[in-house]
Amino acid sequence: MRALVLPSLVFLGSSLLPTVASAQTGCGGGYAGCASAPIHYEHREGLPVEFNFDTGWVPAGSPVQVRIETVLAGSTRVSLDGSLVGSWPEPMSLTAEPTAAGGALSVDYGLVFRARARLELDVGVAPVRWEGNLPYLPMIDFRAMSATTFQPWAWGRVSTMGRTMRQRVADISLTDAIIRIPGISGGFTLEATGEVEAGYRSTRFTFGGQADPITQGMLRTQAVFMAGSFVEYAPVLEGVLDYSVGVRLYPGLYVSLAGRRWTIGLPEIPVNVGPLPRDLRFDPSLARLGLPDIQSDMATVDFGEVTLGRSTERDVTLRNVGEGDGRLLSIAGDGPFTSPTSSRPLPVSSRSTVVVTFMPVRPGPAEGTMVITTNDPDNPRVRVAVRGVGVAPPVVVVDAGAAVEVDAGGGVVAEDGGVPPALTGTDDGGCGCSVPGPTRKGPGWMAALLGFGVWGAARRSRRGSARRRKKEESP
Repeated sequence: MRALVLPSLVFLGSSLLPTVASAQTGCGGGYAGCASAPIHYEHREGLPVEFNFDTGWVPAGSPVQVRIETVLAGSTRVSLDGSLVGSWPEPMSLTAEPTAAGGALSVDYGLVFRARARLELDVGVAPVRWEGNLPYLPMIDFRAMSATTFQPWAWGRVSTMGRTMRQRVADISLTDAIIRIPGISGGFTLEATGEVEAGYRSTRFTFGGQADPITQGMLRTQAVFMAGSFVEYAPVLEGVLDYSVGVRLYPGLYVSLAGRRWTIGLPEIPVNVGPLPRDLRFDPSLARLGLPDIQSDMATVDFGEVTLGRSTERDVTLRNVGEGDGRLLSIAGDGPFTSPTSSRPLPVSSRSTVVVTFMPVRPGPAEGTMVITTNDPDNPRVRVAVRGVGVAPPVVVVDAGAAVEVDAGGGVVAEDGGVPPALTGTDDGGCGCSVPGPTRKGPGWMAALLGFGVWGAARRSRRGSARRRKKEESP
């Protein structure tokens, strides 16, 4: 098959194009053929920026302060499934068809906390200064998880949100093991809620230099392709992934020393980050489209000599050597060359025989072309040269010595211009004449009968003339 090169690329909007059906089962919209291949895109990542929020020392100016760092750890995953459909005739028209509910977006994040305490206490004897970590074991189920499915290609934003209930994630007793100050006691508590929302939307498909991009509202593009038994494209999906993170902290801290008590009672420390957009370019998804590649086993058909009024048939074999299902659509010929063949499928690696008929209408050579139309995308018309020679029917020979032919006057004459000897018998003037009996097969019988009638009329005419002459001569 030859290589198809388009002089330019033409982008078509969806409002101007018919719907394309599934591959190999009919393309709709007048397309001769179509093929499809699955395409899949997937991306998984953590937050695009490090999420590490530090509350600083709160409350400001208090003799008892707490400082909390919140770290969000986990991942977001987005995946999309569909198929690339190519339809023709040329140029190749490409459509990215979505798989129903073939999109998935999920988040799975856990919150990790680190806390420190700082004491600047004055009990009248000597000031107490202390700063250190407040270790604890966070609850293992403090995770924000969520997932949703959607219809690719998500030209409009889709989102999912994971949220936790308010939970106590730390309850620490301040003893000599943490604050090494004799006589001090107290405790630290931390409750929190967290939520993570992730959103995704597609922006376009790109095909490199092969075709214009497909964007929202423009569902199809026309592309250059190298013809053969298959064609490969590597469409790249581009989109935007964004995050919004929210954490609510509820810390509590009290310290008792020498009969005095200091307490932190903050109702809520909000932490909100986002949205944090990130441009995505998925890895290319290779799509191999199987194409029909239909060839003829011969370039010329020679019928030889065929008698006028008769017909001769020859077989022409078509083979589909491509990777996609083919179809024979029609056959048309010139002049006396025809074919009764109708439309039929040509599956992959199959062959089919078509019949070509030659029925000459005049003597002499005849030539023409049989045009076999198929759904081969780059060579839809297979041309086969046809030729033959029309010959007149053989001349009927009445006997071995004379050929019978009809003159312009309708009579039957011999080669010498007289009455055919075969019709005269052995006696030209008596009643004992004999005529060879004509057969009733072929045009010879009719010619013989016609000649006999002409001969009889001529004989009667000669007898009448002879009788008149004798009557005139008698006294």
